[in-house]
Amino acid sequence: MALSILSCALGLAAHKKAVRDSAAIIISFNNNSNQDKPIDSVFVIFDKWDLSGAGIVKQVFYPVNNRIALIIPKGKYYVDVYCLKGRRREHFGTIFKAKLNKKNILFFKLEEAELFMPGSVQFPQEKIDFGNLSITRSFSPR
Repeated sequence: MALSILSCALGLAAHKKAVRDSAAIIISFNNNSNQDKPIDSVFVIFDKWDLSGAGIVKQVFYPVNNRIALIIPKGKYYVDVYCLKGRRREHFGTIFKAKLNKKNILFFKLEEAELFMPGSVQFPQEKIDFGNLSITRSFSPR
């Protein structure tokens, strides 16, 4: 009986320590350019800035209201966010410092997504100066 109470108390103490040393992060996606359409899924990677921990978080998330909430240990991180599926395949990368008892919010603005329609793409005309190519230029050794 005493052993089970002690193990519960140690587990509770470890849980409180983990919460005290961790920071809540909210990743928010601004999708105003696409009429605030929901994002299907994102792949998030948090790598320690001092290279002591690779891939602290490496997971696919399904945002609710274009937001993701997660808890990570406090510290400085390289953050990579990849938008998956759909027309919005974008990548965001930044350095972020997660602090205790602070608002830890990352904002990412998505670009406008357009559907591809054949025949609507126009390529600019390219002008080539054949006299200025590296193969036709005269080379004089010194």
